[in-house]
Amino acid sequence: MGISSFTNMPQDSLNRFFISIVLPAILAIVLFILAIFVVILPSSEKNIMEGKKEMITELTNSVCSLMEEYQQEALKKQIDPDSARALAVDRVSRIRYGGEQKDYFWIIDKQPIMIMHPYRPELVGNSMINYQDPDGKFLFMESVRTVEESGEGFIDYKWQWKDDSTRIVPKLSYVREFKSWDWIVGTGIYLEDVRLEIRLLKNKLIRVALIITLIICILLTIIIRQSLVIERKKKTAEDALLLSREKYKSLVEAATEGTLMMVEGEFVFSNFCFSALSGYTHEEVRSLIFEELFSLKMQNLAADFKDPKKSISRESMLLCKDDSQKEVVISASLINFTGQTGYIFVIKELNSQMHFEKDHELLSGELQTLLMMMHQPLKVIAREIRSIHADASIREAIKIMSRKQNDILFVNHGKKIVGVINQHDLTERVLATGLDPDKKVIEIMSSPVVTLSENALLYEGLLKMKKRGLSHMALMGPKKKITGAVGFREIGGMQENMAGFLINEIAVAEGEEQLKRIYRRLPVLVKALSESGGQTAIINRIICSVGDAINRRFIDLAMEELGPAPCKFAFIAMGSQGRGEQTLTTDQDNAIITVNMQESYRQEAQAYFQVLAKKVNMELDAVGYRFCQEEIMASNPKWNRELNGWKKYFSEWIGNSNPKDILDAAIFFDFRYIYGEKILVDLLRTHINKASKGKSVFFYHMARSINQMKIPVKLDDHSLDMKKVLLPVTSYIRLHAIRENLSATGSMERAAELQEKGIFNPSLLEELTQAFDFITHLRIRSQAASISRNEAPGNTIDSRQLDRIEKMILKKHLQDITRLQTRLSGEFSSTE
Repeated sequence: MGISSFTNMPQDSLNRFFISIVLPAILAIVLFILAIFVVILPSSEKNIMEGKKEMITELTNSVCSLMEEYQQEALKKQIDPDSARALAVDRVSRIRYGGEQKDYFWIIDKQPIMIMHPYRPELVGNSMINYQDPDGKFLFMESVRTVEESGEGFIDYKWQWKDDSTRIVPKLSYVREFKSWDWIVGTGIYLEDVRLEIRLLKNKLIRVALIITLIICILLTIIIRQSLVIERKKKTAEDALLLSREKYKSLVEAATEGTLMMVEGEFVFSNFCFSALSGYTHEEVRSLIFEELFSLKMQNLAADFKDPKKSISRESMLLCKDDSQKEVVISASLINFTGQTGYIFVIKELNSQMHFEKDHELLSGELQTLLMMMHQPLKVIAREIRSIHADASIREAIKIMSRKQNDILFVNHGKKIVGVINQHDLTERVLATGLDPDKKVIEIMSSPVVTLSENALLYEGLLKMKKRGLSHMALMGPKKKITGAVGFREIGGMQENMAGFLINEIAVAEGEEQLKRIYRRLPVLVKALSESGGQTAIINRIICSVGDAINRRFIDLAMEELGPAPCKFAFIAMGSQGRGEQTLTTDQDNAIITVNMQESYRQEAQAYFQVLAKKVNMELDAVGYRFCQEEIMASNPKWNRELNGWKKYFSEWIGNSNPKDILDAAIFFDFRYIYGEKILVDLLRTHINKASKGKSVFFYHMARSINQMKIPVKLDDHSLDMKKVLLPVTSYIRLHAIRENLSATGSMERAAELQEKGIFNPSLLEELTQAFDFITHLRIRSQAASISRNEAPGNTIDSRQLDRIEKMILKKHLQDITRLQTRLSGEFSSTE
């Protein structure tokens, strides 16, 4: 096997094998060893020494703090100064540390005279001016010089080993001045201890390196053996093909994909591509019949050949060796093989682009049906009108609407409809103003009633209600009599219902593979809606609803496997998902909030939620929701915290604000409940509202971070990142939403509430809405087009692909966004 296999290989194959497999493995081993000795070991040695230095520095500081206590007692005249010094010396002389509790502190003054040395009492009271170590170094004079120059520092010298005066070894000491008494306090580490620790670390690393190198060598040997087997089989197959020139020619002419050749009902050849696709070897394929490989019957396929000179294609399921099934397209060609009837089958797996085109065609048909429905008269979806007399009280109206589960009530006077009230009227004109519910409904009704012919088309009703900002509209029948009513949501929601079947499937999916297949159909639906003129808000809502449903399903499945949660928790989404503004390219921004836990079970609970989060994040990534590069995910322990921990985070972001921290933390303020206990999310939102109240510095810095965002004002740069273009808009709205304590997280929902509160004027709201909708539309349209071409979707668009009108509109919105930043500078011009 060994030498003969090498000698049988052609020279070019041998060279290719050595360069592609053997050489990289050897280089990897060499680089690994070099990394240990050139990078890891020197770095570890440095870290150990720095750690020791830091330790003796901190210990000396602690001793100085202790001496400071005695000095303070002397200043307060609780004890006299001499007694304070004596007590301090006595206390410090008894302090020991280290593994053997033999490391100590010494004290001299600036003469220098030895004040205290626990192991050399004979030196106490003596002058140390001429004291030298065995190498002739005046170590105590060096201590005085170091302290006078910088107040503290390190000196190296030779000294006895702890309490063993017969053993002299190198030592590194840290000395610090204690100004109050003109003393110098010192302690040190023995360099032999450090070298021993480094030597132990080096030996350990060398052992690990040898083990890893051995494992790599074993793996390399296995790979080489397997590669040689593959090369030998390849050469055998090539030799076999050369034996039959007509057979080789037929295969080349038929296809280059997974290929099968059948003669007189038996498979005589299958290539490597088919083996990879099906899992069967060439020998195993020869023992199978057609129906054991495909869901089609060979008899039916053969009957479909109308013209023997033309190939035919049929979709089928490939029955793989591992019992899985794959959707494939079979291209069959009829051939003559040495006078016998034969077939060449080229099998191509349906890839994501083929699925996309197929699903797109299906959904386009559904959308055409939807468009046909939009041309139906309004009366087909009209609901029966509910009315109340004009003299009735508001309280009665509320009871009727509650009992009938109706969100609209017409007001009649005799036989004539004179007005209408809805849920919005009750909220704004009764609850918000504190109006007495015993007042008459005529005081809060909207009048006159807007009507449209019952024969008007659905899309006409939708346009009229959108133009006039109506939630409902009455339908006028024959003889100008109101015959029914329709709601804006009833018509507009028809597009959203197309995503309903996806969400229903998600709710019962049993694993990652099923959810991956469901998610794959989302871009198809979005592209079809985009091409049919679907509203951006509805498309965003569909994308987000599917994302939320997948998040919830993965959490359910994880908890089925792990068992119930040990305490109450909430899974939240942040960023674009938190705002309900996800597009077709998005990463994960999520976190977990748990209740505040007792110490007795905190560790166990934290371990549970860490496993849960890691499982959910990994499965979301597998489906298509990429890992967050900044690791803002629940699997990061930093974002998997108790409620009090989250409150502390937001308090620090708001209270210790600076532009960079605010910019990094901005997406956290868009958090939205996904799963679990919503009360935890509400409590955190309440805390933020309280913490941010009156924090003008926080809002000023947030405004500064928005103004520092750079967006293009011209289309000279053909590649435009639409996510960055839209960022000032969502950030501007978020800033005002936080200041006004809004609970909404969606940008347009926030903007509408801000307009209702008088913060935004109607023209600004319209400007923001138009910019948001148009830029989001371009972004989603570009992403859907990329997916249809089997390319990875992104956030950039090519402005050269826009038509003239789209360019004009985009330029206007870019200018509007720039003016928005200028406006922000005036609104938050100072920290006052």
